[in-house]
Amino acid sequence: MMRRQLPPLAALRVFEAAGRRGGFTAAAEELGVTPSAVSHAVRTLEDHLGLPLFRRDPRGLALTPAGEALLAEASRAFDALAGTVGRLVAARHEAGLRISVAPTFAARWLLPRLPALRRRHPALAISITTEQDWVDLGDGRRDLAIRMAREPSGPGEWHRLVQERLVPVAAPAFAGLSLEAALARLPAIHLTTVSEDWAAWASRTGMAAPPDPRRGLRFDTAHMGLEAAAQGLGVALGRLPACAADLGARRVVALGPAVASGTAYWLVTRPGLLRQRDGRLLAAWLREELADPAEAPQAEPAA
Repeated sequence: MMRRQLPPLAALRVFEAAGRRGGFTAAAEELGVTPSAVSHAVRTLEDHLGLPLFRRDPRGLALTPAGEALLAEASRAFDALAGTVGRLVAARHEAGLRISVAPTFAARWLLPRLPALRRRHPALAISITTEQDWVDLGDGRRDLAIRMAREPSGPGEWHRLVQERLVPVAAPAFAGLSLEAALARLPAIHLTTVSEDWAAWASRTGMAAPPDPRRGLRFDTAHMGLEAAAQGLGVALGRLPACAADLGARRVVALGPAVASGTAYWLVTRPGLLRQRDGRLLAAWLREELADPAEAPQAEPAA
C-alpha cells in the first residue's frame, strides 16, 4: 500500500484558517495564537511544498492559484472531519456512560437500585452490558467496569469500592437453625468459578470441617447459587454486597456471620473519566450506596 504524502497537518490547519478568513490576523484570533505564529506556520507549509500560497498585493494578502486549490481541498477535508467527529460525539452522548458489570452484580445489586439512581440524577444516561470476562477499556466500547479483584491488575484507573463478604444463607423456612443443623438437612451449594468458597469461610470462622466440595450442588454463577438457596435447595455462601437486597427482602436468611473475603469490588474507569461530570456523579453514587452498613446482616437466632 502506498504511503500517503501529507504536508505538516498543524501548518495545514493554520493555512486553512488564514485562507478562509482572508488574513493572518483573523486566523490568529480564531486559533488563539499570534499573527506571527500564523505567518511562521504558513511559511513552513510553503517550504514543504516548494510553492508560494499567498502573495501580497495593494489590498493585502491574496491566495496564489496553488493556494486557492489547496484551500478548497483542505476546507472540504476539515469540514468532513468535523462532521464525522460531531456525529461520533453525538452518538457517544446518546449512549451515555457505558458500563460493564458481572451478571450477578448487575441482577442482584445494580438493577434494584437503578430507580434510586434515576431519581437522584434524572439526566444521567447509562448503558449496561453484563460480562464475566475482563473488558479492554481502551477499545472505546466501554467507559467503566465494576469488577472483583484482590488488587489492581490491568489497564484503566482503579478505584476501590468495597470489600466482598461471605455469608451462609438459606431459604426463610430454615431461619433460626444453626448452620450445622441446616447443613444436616440441606446440601451445601458450591460455586465452581470463584477463588474463595466454603473452605475460605470455614478458615475465617473456625468451622471444624467445611462442606465437601465433591458433594452437594454445584453452579457456575453466584446468581444461580443464590436462587437455588432461595428455593430451599441448599445452603449457599451469599456474596455481599450482591445479595444484600435478597437478605433485606428475606428471600434468603443468614445462618452465620458475614466475613471478609480476600477480594474487593473495584470501579475501573477509562483514563480521565472521573474528571468529567457524569463520571464523578456515578462514582459518588456507587460509593455512597456501597457504604451502606446494612450490608452486614447477622445470623438468625438459632432455635
